[in-house]
Amino acid sequence: MQLPNHSITLPTGLSFEIPDLVMLRGWADFHDLRLAIELDVCVDADEYEELLGLYDGSCAFRRWMLWRSHEGIVVQPTLGRTMLFDTMADALEFLIPEQD
Repeated sequence: MQLPNHSITLPTGLSFEIPDLVMLRGWADFHDLRLAIELDVCVDADEYEELLGLYDGSCAFRRWMLWRSHEGIVVQPTLGRTMLFDTMADALEFLIPEQD
């Protein structure tokens, strides 16, 4: 008897470690940003266990979207190129909002 040949597809985005989420929450509060966490998200053909969005206050404008990949922390700004960081601390250091 032969077993079916199934390949396991890993999600594009993995869940974050709790300390990373706590760090991001504190950072977002300090910078008056709203943090939204979406679980089990499918976008096009990509699956994400957790997808994080950082929004300006109470408006619907998302400044950044973050997810954790196999390579590190991925940050996608609303405008611009996707960036990859080794740690959440590295990503947050880069994302400090400009003062108006």
